[in-house]
Amino acid sequence: MLLQPDVFVVPLEQAKALDWKAIRDLLLVAEVLSSSTPRHDRFTKRRRYQEARVPLYWIVDGDARQVEVWTPGDAFPRIERHQLLWQPEEVRAPFTLPLQELFRAIE
Repeated sequence: MLLQPDVFVVPLEQAKALDWKAIRDLLLVAEVLSSSTPRHDRFTKRRRYQEARVPLYWIVDGDARQVEVWTPGDAFPRIERHQLLWQPEEVRAPFTLPLQELFRAIE
């Protein structure tokens, strides 16, 4: 089954190839829940990303104004309601996203 994430981050050299076949290493995947996909995003996709050892999987729930944060070994998500933080090993400064900014457009 082919998974199609809403947003994903890959290593720069893979993105520069401009070829879907070159994309092998997902560093971060984010899914935005909709009324038709919550079970698929929370269970099917999450388990597949965990099995593939994707380091970070975010499930954005606009209705609840929160993000579920999953890593490969997690049995349960960490729930973030204030900010998301992502810092790959080779990056000095983390990417920080205040969730009030993310959900501001919904208000």
